[in-house]
Amino acid sequence: MGQSFEVSPGINRIFLDAQFLKFFDQQSRISLFSRTRATTTYDGTKTDLFTGGYVNYSTASGVGGTVVGRISSTATGVDVGVHFFKAKRAFMVFALPSIQLQKDLFYSWFSILKFTPGINDNWKMYNSLELYSAFGSQGHLASVQRIRVGMDRKGYQFGLALEVLARRTSSGELDAGIFLRKQF
Repeated sequence: MGQSFEVSPGINRIFLDAQFLKFFDQQSRISLFSRTRATTTYDGTKTDLFTGGYVNYSTASGVGGTVVGRISSTATGVDVGVHFFKAKRAFMVFALPSIQLQKDLFYSWFSILKFTPGINDNWKMYNSLELYSAFGSQGHLASVQRIRVGMDRKGYQFGLALEVLARRTSSGELDAGIFLRKQF
């Protein structure tokens, strides 16, 4: 947990991601998760930006409420949702269905799953699956799946990256590459 920064050059674009997680009490019930990410094509013709702050309250079971403030290349807004969060030594899951607090219908599903089993004292596997889907009154707006499979050595993660993007207005895009990530 904590902070992380990732660079992921792919075949079609480069992905940058900075994340921050802070717990405000000893029971890890109240937390702030913030994320800023950017993707851009190498020729600079298509850039997507996103920044969001997630204020979470989790019960002992891992279920809780979330308020999200977000700004992206396509929209801004405030969402509310119900999340599930569990973190163990080698496994973490966060799942959040949410709905926008505006007159236009917008709802989404965001989840991150990480599996990081130890190999020995210095090495761990690093596997991550991130899913995001957005819907509006017109139906499906966009979906993205980010997959990371690699290794971790003392907070430095690296390996293979795959991103699959689908938008309502275009056919799906696939971008394979590598990732380099530092967890602080």
